[in-house]
Amino acid sequence: MVLGFRNLTKCHFSISKLLNLIEDPRYPCLGPHIWMLNLGCLWNSKINKFKKFTLYFAICFFISQYVKCVIKHKPSGLKLILRHTSFHLGIVKACFFLKNYKKWENLIDYISTIERNQIAEGNIDKMRIITEYIKRDRRITYFFWALGFIAILGIFTEPYLLNEKAINGTAGVYVNVIDGYIPYGVEPPGYYIAMFIQTVLGFIVSAVVLGWDTLVCAIMICLCGQLKIMRWNCANMIDVNDTEKSRSNIAECHRKHVTLVMYQRLFNSLISPPMFIYLIVVSIYLGISIMEIVKLADDLNTLISSFVYLCASLTQLLLFYWHSNDVDLQSTLVSYGVFESDWVGMDVRCQREVILLGYTTRTRLVFNAGPFNEMTLATFIGILRLTYSLFTLLNSTSG
Repeated sequence: MVLGFRNLTKCHFSISKLLNLIEDPRYPCLGPHIWMLNLGCLWNSKINKFKKFTLYFAICFFISQYVKCVIKHKPSGLKLILRHTSFHLGIVKACFFLKNYKKWENLIDYISTIERNQIAEGNIDKMRIITEYIKRDRRITYFFWALGFIAILGIFTEPYLLNEKAINGTAGVYVNVIDGYIPYGVEPPGYYIAMFIQTVLGFIVSAVVLGWDTLVCAIMICLCGQLKIMRWNCANMIDVNDTEKSRSNIAECHRKHVTLVMYQRLFNSLISPPMFIYLIVVSIYLGISIMEIVKLADDLNTLISSFVYLCASLTQLLLFYWHSNDVDLQSTLVSYGVFESDWVGMDVRCQREVILLGYTTRTRLVFNAGPFNEMTLATFIGILRLTYSLFTLLNSTSG
């Protein structure tokens, strides 16, 4: 019993040490996400020519799948695209990220700089908030990565298992994961070269998907934590014994809040187009999954896979909308901190500045998935209602 506990403890420590290797003091919260983006050839891709070439080659390879599907009119190619939509969404995310690379770099530098400054300041209350939201981010990120890694292994090992069955059954069927253009035959040995290329590029795009998704959630968590710190700053900005210092603190709180709002809007502009495309794709796939659940109730394997994909899509969507809703909620609470300060004991001029700050800090920080949809829990509940309505309709018509 003791020996087992010691082995478990050693394993825990080894995993902790392994995870510490991807931490970066330059990016207190976003360090592991930068590492994953680097693995996906996205980060510093403007500097490293090999990474840039590899990512562009992956993008071209995925685009060739669409061209091949259109030219040859292959239903199987379209079915393969729909089946592995997450990879194609990764290409969309990579293109938008490269297009706005400097803006992403500016945003990440801003968040990391204010975190480093707050850590160097050593304030206990601020450190507690930072530590809490970093721990929350790490739990979500590593859990999401673990699930993603298991799903990726399942996707890329499936063709080899099917091929092994085909060989044993003397059937010449060779399955692809990404049916892009390859100047080789569809049978060995050209098939194995194609599968090697597909596997390498697939893992790169998977790193892009995992890195981008968790980076977006991490920045939302960071913004939520910084809004809590902003409220704390506003609640402690008044020094009743020093009017000039109080006025200086009020001006500093206003400056920091305006800067935070500016970068939140920048972040919203960066994620809004990919989120809109993601919402459309998920909505279509929810409908497809529900139709498969209703029509193929007798096929247990299809039923389970459709149900798992349905739950995974809704969970991933909830992850974005939940943290976006958190930022929206915390943004409305910043003004509470202004009036939690000792402002009533100051002179009239200082009180007017406090009231003005209270009004300016009431700005809602909302994220949008395209031009029409706010990323809030109310929108997510609306998606669930639409999904349930579609399920009821299909179930009644099939009966």
